[in-house]
Amino acid sequence: MIFDLILLAGLSENDALLCENEGVTKKSFLKLGDKTFIEHLVENLQHLKGLRDIYLSGMAEKEWKTSLPVIFAEDEGDIISKLRRHRIKYYSDKKEPDYVIVISSDTPLVTAASVERFIERCKATTGGELTGLYYMSLIDQKDMVAKFPGANRTFAKFKDVTFASGDTLLAKPSIIDSHGEVLDRMVNNRKSVFKSIAVLSPIFAIKTVLGLASLNDLNNAINKKIFKTPNACLGVMVEDPELGMDVDKPFQLDVVREYYKKMISEQK
Repeated sequence: MIFDLILLAGLSENDALLCENEGVTKKSFLKLGDKTFIEHLVENLQHLKGLRDIYLSGMAEKEWKTSLPVIFAEDEGDIISKLRRHRIKYYSDKKEPDYVIVISSDTPLVTAASVERFIERCKATTGGELTGLYYMSLIDQKDMVAKFPGANRTFAKFKDVTFASGDTLLAKPSIIDSHGEVLDRMVNNRKSVFKSIAVLSPIFAIKTVLGLASLNDLNNAINKKIFKTPNACLGVMVEDPELGMDVDKPFQLDVVREYYKKMISEQK
């Protein structure tokens, strides 16, 4: 199975204060040890099983200071728009990958092993094979708090589990043709599970807030409401909180740096 990796390495208006405090132009260039976030990600993820190409979305070649192998995909806009343009520009003259893996560059602790475990969880969710169109990573509150106690992530409480949305997605490129608009709204609201659900059904969102819905109910609602077929779009619980440990605030940068220092110290 062939995968392409798209790292979201552009600049958001919400990043301005953090970038200014750290003296960088993009969150991708925040330092973790002696390397930038984006260097850590490319270095770690280039060994991913089945990986064909790594694309840096929102970054120009002149900004790249290393020899690590990447393809530059300068663009702006939301995630689904990026995927749509990416598909037109890069897959018009070569075979599409089976899936694209999309990862935000402000999650610098993500590794090839953690992404491979996510893919295995996705397979298990759809009967042992990747047959879904779109998989979202979800992190259990207990796991996130245990590994990153000061991260202050926002969690959604369901009947059977309380979780945060991750920043790693797995999608079939063809999903853009049929469901791009709705996915766009869902993904742009991924920081708030309630807002994402409200895109599908306000009634189901209220049911969720009242603690009456399970994760399985959520998956079923998404597929019944939008995709009209089972197992097309799925939220998948993962075992690696790193997939959702993004850096939006200065204190979250401190959390990531402290964890990284501890990890390096334990490896010595």
